[in-house]
Amino acid sequence: MADKQQAPVWAREDAFPEKPDAGAFSLYGYTNVKGKQISAESLDELTEKISKSKESLDLVWTPESDRMQVPEELDSLRRVLWKRRKDWAEDDLSNGKRMSAIFGLVMLWYLYAGFSNSGGDLLQALQSPQLGVVAVMLLVFGLLPLYEGWKTLKKGKPQSIDAWQECADEARFDSWLSGQKILVTYALISVMLASGLMQLVLERGMDWSALSVDKAGLLKGENVEWWRYLTGPLLHGNILHWVMNAAGLLYLGRRVELLARWPHVIIVMVGAAWVGGLATSFLMSKPSVGASGGIMGLLGFLLVFETLHTRLVPKSSRKRLLAAVTGTVLMGILGFQFIDNAAHAGGLVAGMAYALIGFPVSKSPQRPAILKQDRLIAIVMGCVILGGLVMLFSKLFQ
Repeated sequence: MADKQQAPVWAREDAFPEKPDAGAFSLYGYTNVKGKQISAESLDELTEKISKSKESLDLVWTPESDRMQVPEELDSLRRVLWKRRKDWAEDDLSNGKRMSAIFGLVMLWYLYAGFSNSGGDLLQALQSPQLGVVAVMLLVFGLLPLYEGWKTLKKGKPQSIDAWQECADEARFDSWLSGQKILVTYALISVMLASGLMQLVLERGMDWSALSVDKAGLLKGENVEWWRYLTGPLLHGNILHWVMNAAGLLYLGRRVELLARWPHVIIVMVGAAWVGGLATSFLMSKPSVGASGGIMGLLGFLLVFETLHTRLVPKSSRKRLLAAVTGTVLMGILGFQFIDNAAHAGGLVAGMAYALIGFPVSKSPQRPAILKQDRLIAIVMGCVILGGLVMLFSKLFQ
């Protein structure tokens, strides 16, 4: 009982399942992130198999514990874990350098071509959407891996017990997150999938902006129909836009659903998407589509919520949220020609404000309870989402 009261859910002894039956499996072994179990007859064999594996590890089992553990908790595995991390960091550096060189050259070519075609107008050349797309690809596939690899190698192998404990806490948190059910987040992704299939059928190609935007996107100007604030966030410009938003929703929605509880995933998504829509209506002239405002709301919500509940999440995991904000800002700067920064900013601020108003500072490691009013509001907003989906279908195929 004391353990349940004094530790967050991911740090408790019962956070992970019991180890496999020794009658069916060996005394040692590990599971990868796909759930596959690999057994070993001894600690040396376990270490060797981990060393040779190119897959990400999840949990290990040994004779010393009745339950599965993250490998960072075992002193005997830390040497091989650092070697794997070091090898991956070196790969990130190598790949980052190569991709940075490739996309950097492509950027220079587009810049030169735009400068020449515009008669020497550098400002017009910088506004090329193709240049912005390549700049974002440079950031995502070149500069970010380069930075991550450099940061890992510069920091070096954890030396102290506290440093390894921080690694273990982060690993436990991530493993616990990935192992929980997130029905509401998957439901929202299903809504995105349904709207994406509608666009795929309508547009018949990878570019989803030819017909969908005029039919149901968030247009700008006077006398814009109210229902476009419901349908616009359900649309996307292309399949890459959809994939990026779906990935963001999966990670951030999972984190909100498991830490703050499920009603707030829906409340934040709908509220932040609406505020983001208002912001872009006032500040931007181009039509808008995409769930980015709502997803940025989830990010802003987590930034404040986890700051107010410092014992609920490992410090190192909270830092990743700040890195996500920094990455989003950089993408917004590099891709200003086609990224709706107003919707992003509006959604981010809305999510932060909701967390600040709705949740008091807490030193407890426990997750907040689900309140009846939150459940009711979430159900109403869920109906709003479904209504928007029905409206989208009627507008796209009328």
